[in-house]
Amino acid sequence: MIRLPRWSTPLILTLPLLLGGCQATMERIADCKAGDWNTIGHKDGAAGEVQDYAERKDFCDSHDGGKGQGDAAAGYLAGWAQGNWDFWSARGVGDGRQALPQSTYERHVASEDVQKRHTPLNRPAYDAGWMIGNSDYWNGQGKRDGTDGKPASSRDAARDRAAQQGLRFDDASYASGWQTGNRTFWQDAGFTDARNGVPDTGLKARAAAARAAGVQVQEEAYRAAWNAEIVNYWKNLGTQDAVSGKDFNMRRAEARAKGLKIYEAEYRQSWENRLADYWRKAGQDDGYGRPFQLEDRMANAARDGVFVIPRTRELYTAAWDEQNARYCNPDSAFDLGRRGAGMAFEVCRDPVRNQMKRAYLSGQDYEVAAAKYNRAAGDVDELSGRVREARARLGRIERDIRANLDNKDRPVNDETQKQDRRREQERRDVAEYLQRTERQLDDARRWAERHQQQMERLRRDIYLN
Repeated sequence: MIRLPRWSTPLILTLPLLLGGCQATMERIADCKAGDWNTIGHKDGAAGEVQDYAERKDFCDSHDGGKGQGDAAAGYLAGWAQGNWDFWSARGVGDGRQALPQSTYERHVASEDVQKRHTPLNRPAYDAGWMIGNSDYWNGQGKRDGTDGKPASSRDAARDRAAQQGLRFDDASYASGWQTGNRTFWQDAGFTDARNGVPDTGLKARAAAARAAGVQVQEEAYRAAWNAEIVNYWKNLGTQDAVSGKDFNMRRAEARAKGLKIYEAEYRQSWENRLADYWRKAGQDDGYGRPFQLEDRMANAARDGVFVIPRTRELYTAAWDEQNARYCNPDSAFDLGRRGAGMAFEVCRDPVRNQMKRAYLSGQDYEVAAAKYNRAAGDVDELSGRVREARARLGRIERDIRANLDNKDRPVNDETQKQDRRREQERRDVAEYLQRTERQLDDARRWAERHQQQMERLRRDIYLN
C-alpha cells in the first residue's frame, strides 16, 4: 500500500473543487465567445445568482473583445428574469409533486444555498410551479387508483385526505389520471385473460362485478387488448404443444368447449416451426460422432412427446450431414487422436473412413513426436547453457595463462612451473569437455530437427487419400 505524505491530503480534497471551478470558467468563456447574452443571463438566473450584468460584461470583454455588445444588457436582463423564474418554478414543481404544502417556499427562502447566493426571491414563480406539481401529484394518484380498479368515487376519499393534510386537491387532474388508469385496468384485464386462454365472454362477468363496485367499464379497451394478445396465446400454445405431445385437434376441442376464439393458422405455424427446430437440432446432435438415427427417432416420436412432420427427414438429414462432415474431417480426426479421445469411425462414410483412421493415428503419433521434440528441445537448451559456461571458463583460463606468460616480473621456479602445468591441464580438460558437449549439442539439435520434421509430415499427410 502506498502511503501519501500528510501535506497531500488537503490538496486531494480540494482538487475536485478546483477542477469544478475550472470547468465553470471554461463554460463561461464559451458563452462569452458565443455572444448570446440572453443565455448568459438565463444561466445566472437559473443558478440562483443575483443579477450582475456589469460583472459578466467585464469578464466577457477580457475574453471575447466585446462580442454581441449591441443589445447585451437587454438580452442579459431578459434572460436572467426567465432564469430566476425557472429557478423558483422548478422548486415549486418538485414540492407540489411531493405533496408538500405551498408554505415550503419559506424553507427554500431560509435555505443555506439561497442565503449564500443572495438569490432574489420570486414567490409568484414558486406558486406557479407548485400548482403544476400539485396537479401532477393528483393526476398520478388518480391514475394509480384507476389502474387498481377502484371506482371513480375514490376521488371523495382522496379529497378528504387532502383536506386532512391541508393540501390543495385538484379535482380535474385526479379525474383525468383516474380515466387513464381505468383504461389501463381494462387493458390489463383483456391482456391477462387472453394470455391465459380465457374467452372474451368473460368480460360480461368482469363488467357486472365492476359496475356493482361502481367501477367504470371500458369494453373497447378490454377487447382491443384481448384481440391483440389472443393471437400470441395460440402461437405460444403451438410452440409448447409441439414438444409436449399435443396437437391442434386437442386444443380445438378444448377451445370450442369453453367458447374461445380459435386461430388455427397461427397455431399450426408456430407448432410446425417448433418441430422443424426440434428435428434440425436432433440431426445436429446425432451428426457429430453418432450414427444416423432418424428411423429410431421417428419410431419413438410419440414416446418423446413430439411429432413427425413432412419435412422431418429433410431437416434431420441436412443437419446430420453437415455435422457429420465436420466430424469426419481430417483435422477433427487428427485433433481427437492428439487428445487421446475416442472416435466413432463407423459413422464416417466408406470413401473417407480409412483417411479418418490414418488422420487419427497420425494425431496420436504426432503427440509422441511432440513429446520427443520437447525433450530434445530441452536438451538443446541445457547443453547450450553448458557450452556457454564452458567457453567462458576456457576463455578465463587462457587469459590467465597469457597474462602469466606476459608477466616479465613473474619468477620462474618449481612452484610457478607447477602452477603453469596445473593451468595447462585444466585448459585441456575444459577444452575436451567443451568439444564433447558441443558434439552432444549438435546431436540434440539434429534430433530436435528430425522430430519437428516428423511432426510436420504427420500434420501434412492427413490430407492424403
